[in-house]
Amino acid sequence: MQTFGFITHALDMNDVVRYEPRAAGKRIELVSKILEWMPAYKQSYITGIRSQTGEEIEGYFLACPFLPHQFTELPREQVYKKIIDAGKLAESFGAKIVGLGGFTSVVGDAGETIAENLNIAVTSGNSYTIATALEGAIEAAQAMGIVPEESSAAVIGATGSIGRVCAQILSQKVASLTITARSLSRLKNVAEMIFQFSGKRPKVTTDLHAALQNADIVISASSAGRGIIQPHFLKPGCVVCDVALPHDCSREIAEIRQDVLVIEGGLVEVPGNVNFRTNFGYPQGIALACMAETMILTLEKRFEHYSLGRRIEPEKVIEIQSLAQKHGFKLAGFRSFNSQVTKEDIQRIKENARISKQEQKISIGL
Repeated sequence: MQTFGFITHALDMNDVVRYEPRAAGKRIELVSKILEWMPAYKQSYITGIRSQTGEEIEGYFLACPFLPHQFTELPREQVYKKIIDAGKLAESFGAKIVGLGGFTSVVGDAGETIAENLNIAVTSGNSYTIATALEGAIEAAQAMGIVPEESSAAVIGATGSIGRVCAQILSQKVASLTITARSLSRLKNVAEMIFQFSGKRPKVTTDLHAALQNADIVISASSAGRGIIQPHFLKPGCVVCDVALPHDCSREIAEIRQDVLVIEGGLVEVPGNVNFRTNFGYPQGIALACMAETMILTLEKRFEHYSLGRRIEPEKVIEIQSLAQKHGFKLAGFRSFNSQVTKEDIQRIKENARISKQEQKISIGL
């Protein structure tokens, strides 16, 4: 049976407490120091993944015990070493490919140094993350009554490896596109790539509020590590597909904005009777798309550096989506702020959006 590995890390203190209840109530500074001292370790053994073709595989979650801020604040060599150690654990368990989860795929050169120091294939999972984000955003928009071909869209974090390709492909599906990130010069380079890809020239801005205020569809894939999208940034009735981990949408949106639909990007149902033997916050059998990409490549026996570095190509996004369909991976419905979104929820949001839009017209005297 073919074997894969996937490297994880805690996204916040809630994740730490989920794995180690004794951390509850402890100061984040103390927990961070303990995690800094901890070595990489095997988190769980995964069984029950079975393709609709009949192929079965097994795998391991390997923990890289850092919190998001440590990946960016600690010396890069120290961070690389712990990720590489987790990859070597995967090798020792017989894995032929290892996936990079969360910030392990963001730090430094986006996995290239990790791959150079391992004897197995490495993938970030970004290709399938992009595919599912686009699929989810379009499906959610249609459920909200938005016609994609007539809509305005925005991509946050458009200079990153996920955001850039999301923007390229999304530009073919919407009427207009705005891209935003922190670097104006890099945004202009991405805008030129988009124009070469689709013939459409997107609007460019570093002002997040300005980018979002008229957007019907938003894909957010920044590496900010915090809730940068505030409630008042969003247009009533819009859809936000939040691909970032930790999420870009602030928790206040769930409390204040009952007239917008926020969905978590990159969640898929894994075929078979899957047992992850760990709780990472989702129902059993539901995985992040970056995890699923590693599984799909293992089922295909494609032990190669697939999604690596900062130049993910649209062709790979299309290919991995086709392979996912072949093996029975599919979107896991819609989830928002850790809860399932029902048809009734969408109808309620649509009605709230209709009321908000009407109130806006009255306030400006239309």
